[in-house]
Amino acid sequence: MTLFTAVLMPLLLTLGFWQLDREKEKLELQALHESRIKAAPVPVAQLDWVQEDLSFQPVVLTGRFDNDRYLLLDNRIHEGQVGYEVLMPFTTTEGYHAIINRGWIAQGLTREQLPAVAPVAGELTITGSVYMPLSGPFLLSDVQEAQTAEWPKVVQKIDMAAWNDALKLTLLPYTIRIDQSSTAALSADWPTVNMEPEKHRGYAVQWFSMAAALMLMYAYFGTRRIPPTPNDE
Repeated sequence: MTLFTAVLMPLLLTLGFWQLDREKEKLELQALHESRIKAAPVPVAQLDWVQEDLSFQPVVLTGRFDNDRYLLLDNRIHEGQVGYEVLMPFTTTEGYHAIINRGWIAQGLTREQLPAVAPVAGELTITGSVYMPLSGPFLLSDVQEAQTAEWPKVVQKIDMAAWNDALKLTLLPYTIRIDQSSTAALSADWPTVNMEPEKHRGYAVQWFSMAAALMLMYAYFGTRRIPPTPNDE
């Protein structure tokens, strides 16, 4: 019982404090989002894309979409329905190349039937915010992206380096999530975080409760005197 407690207790406490750290991180992220989303959008040419922390930075772009070559980010859930996020190249009048996330679109009747994405013709001005992912996506080990010359391409994760090669362009290092009010937006009601801070706190309480239960078990079974049997006597 002592060995079991010595091994399991540090693990339970570590998991509990890790969830509290995640809660703090999400709260800070929400505060950053609320402070930046109220600011006026900045032209992409005025930003330092290498040095600055650009999470949720509002931006404005004028240019044209490449309607022929775009990407469909797979396994995106919206209101309980499976679909894709539409990632489309956009070239600004200053010559910058960005990947604009136009939002969510429903999956076709089958996996082989890709959804029809409405093209956006002509020059236009759009607003959005810079998206800097916190961590890498969860992927099944056997998921393989199809390497074909056809467009659109279905992708499992954001990989700007690979898209530079596929599009033969020098892209801005982060995608831009379009504002719902902008022309060309699909379903673009972006969540600030993928899990609310309160859930992390709830998970922390569960881990600490398990640690407390383990200590009670150790106190009871580890100190309980076992009466002698007739054979012992």
